[in-house]
Formats: sequence, C-alpha cells, structure tokens
Amino acid sequence: MRRFVIALWMVFGVVCVTFGEDEFKPTVDFKGSRLAIGYLDSGSNGSYPAGSYQMPEAKLRFNWQMIPDMKVTVRLNLNNATYKEIDYLCIDYSNLMAMAVPSLKDSAFNPLLRIGRFKLDIGEETWDNNAVEATSITPSVTNTGAYDEGIQLSQVLPKDKIGIPLKWSLSLSNGNTTTGADNQQSKAVCAKIGVNPIKELYISGSYYNSGELSNQSAEMTYAGLATPPTNATEWKRTITELDLRYDIKPGKENRLEPGAPAWSDSNAFFRLAYGQFKDDGKDTVAPIVSVTDRKGTYYFVEGTYNATEKLYITARESFVGFDKSTTFDSLNGVNANEYNRISVGAGYRLSANTHIKTEYVVNEEDVPAGTKEPKNNQVAILITTKF
Repeated sequence: MRRFVIALWMVFGVVCVTFGEDEFKPTVDFKGSRLAIGYLDSGSNGSYPAGSYQMPEAKLRFNWQMIPDMKVTVRLNLNNATYKEIDYLCIDYSNLMAMAVPSLKDSAFNPLLRIGRFKLDIGEETWDNNAVEATSITPSVTNTGAYDEGIQLSQVLPKDKIGIPLKWSLSLSNGNTTTGADNQQSKAVCAKIGVNPIKELYISGSYYNSGELSNQSAEMTYAGLATPPTNATEWKRTITELDLRYDIKPGKENRLEPGAPAWSDSNAFFRLAYGQFKDDGKDTVAPIVSVTDRKGTYYFVEGTYNATEKLYITARESFVGFDKSTTFDSLNGVNANEYNRISVGAGYRLSANTHIKTEYVVNEEDVPAGTKEPKNNQVAILITTKF
C-alpha cells in the first residue's frame, strides 16, 4: 500500500510541475461525501438481531482541483463510525489527448484518464448502491461491484458528436484483493457502453473479466462472494450485465450523467438489470482434485414514484442463483443455491440534501436440505444527507 501511495503522489508531482498554471488557484471541496444514521432491526439471523442504532453509510471525500484539467480524489470509508479503508485515491485528467493533438479537444475521442484506486464502472446500481443516494436503503441481493487499482479511460458524447448520446469506459486493473500489488501478469478488464436513444430511455451493457487470480479472492464481487471455487488453485471470474432505465415525464436530468436516484426529477422511473457470472477454476497442485465451476444469473427490477416534490415511494425485487441446483456457496453470508430479496420503502425530502427513509426487506434463500432458512428480514429508518 505504501509503494502504491508513493507512486501515485510521484505521478501527481510530475504532472503539477509539468503542467502547472501560475494563474490558476487550486480549490478543495467535499462533494461526494455522505452520511446515513438511524435504526435497523432484523430477524434473529440477520445483521441487527437485537435492533441497533447504526451509521451504515459514512464517506468523507476530498476533491483537489489542482489545475483546470486535473483533479485528485481521496475518499475515506467511515461506515459505522469506524475507519475501514481509503476506497478512492486517484487522479482524473481531462483533455489528455488534446494535449498531444489540440484538434482532439472537442472531438469524439478525447477521454478522461483516471489512474489510482477507484470504483470500477460495471452496471448502473454500483453508482448508487448505498442508503443515501438510492431510493431504497439496502442494495439488490447481487450488488455487483469492486474497488481496484488500475487505469481507466471514459468519455460522454452528446448527440451532436455521433448522432446519438453515448458514453463508454474501459479499464485495466489488478483484479485480486491485495491492495497495491497484483499476483498475476494478466489484468482485469472492465468495459461498458451506454446509449440514450430517446429522452425517456437509457440502456447500457457491461463486461468484466478478472484475468487469472491464482488462489486469491477477487475484488469484483456478486452477492458478497469473492473467494475461489472450492479446491481451485487457479481461477478467473467473468460477468456480463445489461441495464435499462425508463423515465416517465423526465425532467432536466442528463441520462448519461444522472444524479442519484433519490434526487430524480422524473415523475417516476423503472430500472431493470440482468446479468450472468462464471467462476472458472482448476486445481494445478498435486494431488489434483476436481473443481466445480460456479455459473449463474442475477437480476433486479425496481420502480420509484415521486408522489409529490417531497415524497417518493419505491419497491424492488432482486435475485441471484447458481445454474446447477447442486451448487451451494456463500450468498450474502448464507450458504445457498438461490437468494431472493423484496424491498419496499418510502422517502421524504426534508431539504435539498437531507432525506428521511424507511424500508422493509424480505429475504428468501434456497438452502441445503436439512438446513433451516435463516430469519433475516429487516426493517430500517434512516436520516441521510450528502455534501
């Protein structure tokens, strides 16, 4: 981790020296910081069996605009009032191509460069899978996503550039869970493309391939599962996902760069995600034993209705499961073949930045014969705010 931080700040120093502008005054802000505090209660096998006052979401983010085209972002994960990690530590550099070729500045190829540790751009839920920005409190049962060290190119193209509003991203990252060091030469690839063919509709497709992970856990998880298949000494993970969002009477929000769902200015919206995953493993250490690959599907369907300017109502069903009925593994901490979640809730906008939310969650799992299904339904009420 120390080497990673030193290397990142060396890059930062070189860029500052090379491209510093005497007339520009660097600025610092905390945009992207957020906080959720409240009361959660669950069944006897859930996370809060006795009921608990919690701070399930607490992120403190610092954004340094060093020069007009370069920003440094550092974000601290302080969930439940405990320091956990630095989940963002990266440099964003815009107009990189235009530096070499000035004519590319307003062209269809002038991507933003991001380098460091950051959240990978897979699917759409990953950008609001928290109690503050989502209309619900709990994420979908799959909650696919990852933070990793790597490099990413991305760009948002308005309609006048290529005839249809489009955005894309492409990243290379380590893939394994060891922060700041990769254990294989192969790198993880994450790619996404999204289009906004009409004002009401947004569609995106994502692809992720971890590359070889040896016997280490993956950064990219689904349903909290990061470990290799049983007995695997080498493995890799692939995930594909298709996302769709349809807005009824959309407002001024840009679908390619939307705000958080809890702040949507549409009368209502629906979201759908469908994905497939495969964990392909093998044993290469004698004595060789068989390895059962994990393969399956997931989805969620979600709807939110802004009943008034202040009040919104939301509901979601989500599912994840293995294709083979004989495959069982840890899905959100439960040894199961399938996991289904239904959540219903409502929120009230106390101010431009602060909401009060409540939610009831029903969880259902397909567990091995002879095993009791856990009692882990949950109810919550939170006050949330963003900066």
